[in-house]
Amino acid sequence: MTPILLRLREFIYSDLGRIFIIAIAWQTVMSVVGFIIFDGGDMLSHMTRWDGGWYSVIIQDRYISNDASAAFYPLFPMLVELLHTITFGLFSLPLSALLINTVSLWLGLYALLQITVIFTGSRARYLAVILFLCAPAAFFCHLFYTEALFIAIAFWAYLFSLRKQWLLCCLLLAALTACRLPALLFIGLCGLEYIKSYRWNIKRALNKNMLLFSLTPIGFICYGLYLYIAKGDFLDMFHAYSATTDWAYQVFHPNFIETIARGAYQVLRAVAGLRPFDHDILVNHLIPILCIVTLFTSSLYCIFSIKKKGLPLGIFGLVSIAFFTINHNLVSVHRYALPCITVVITLVHIYMRFRKLRPFIIIGSAISLTIQCYLLYLYLATITFAG
Repeated sequence: MTPILLRLREFIYSDLGRIFIIAIAWQTVMSVVGFIIFDGGDMLSHMTRWDGGWYSVIIQDRYISNDASAAFYPLFPMLVELLHTITFGLFSLPLSALLINTVSLWLGLYALLQITVIFTGSRARYLAVILFLCAPAAFFCHLFYTEALFIAIAFWAYLFSLRKQWLLCCLLLAALTACRLPALLFIGLCGLEYIKSYRWNIKRALNKNMLLFSLTPIGFICYGLYLYIAKGDFLDMFHAYSATTDWAYQVFHPNFIETIARGAYQVLRAVAGLRPFDHDILVNHLIPILCIVTLFTSSLYCIFSIKKKGLPLGIFGLVSIAFFTINHNLVSVHRYALPCITVVITLVHIYMRFRKLRPFIIIGSAISLTIQCYLLYLYLATITFAG
């Protein structure tokens, strides 16, 4: 066997190679399903609906013609346009996005695998991959959305923080702030890991390594400077929400507990027959609440059961719930919660620790996958908002 074939064989049988095969297979299945269900003309036209349309507009006019487009951060469309350009247009925008998403999913899942080993050992590391791909919003990692790129950068930043490689961690966090606003959550998570690495001694943590965290806003600052030069408004990414009536439901409301309670109340009304149990209840209330409950219980488990290792993850999960719901609604919470690694680590930890609970985790994963299939069907076949 030639050296090249030997290296290829080693790669295929390594975790990195296996995750690569899983990522390609998963994206291929999604592409075929999208082509079959969505009658849109070409193989990848199903990718570019809803938020995908916004990113297409950004690539075409670079935030100039549509004031609302500034709400969508630039890293993902910039990479898509770069790949499209360097291939001289041979790769269409959807194909470029699919390639970026596939590589991102591969790298993100591999980082997740390594993180899982740190928390639970290596025996059930692939369970983390399965659980992630079964999440209700996992299919967004296939679409013309930022999800795959975000999890790749975020998970690697967190992995580097667990390894105490602070420069690499902070450089990735800097890139993440040009991808999506929830980058703030991962800055907080990695910051907690930094303080934990000094045994929660703030005085010891105040050293030159902490200065590296000053790099983390660079992506956001660069985006703001571009908006200032192009449109005269450094904070246009926030003001963009008032530029269209499409997002009138997005209102800053710090009382997130009230928001969650109001959503739960509407679900109870629907169950009692006092209002229709329709798409709005299912997608914008019930599924988000199920994700919030799962994230909340997982966060408490990390804090009280995984103890010293799990405290940052637990705090991260609880803060995420507040962050996702301070806009006075539960819309898209299931998509925002996808990168919340707290849930996956908790479920793998429980699977390894409590043998009698394994069937419940398997059943829960099957339910989660069923929800994902339903949301994907809504997105592809009914032209309906799915998150």
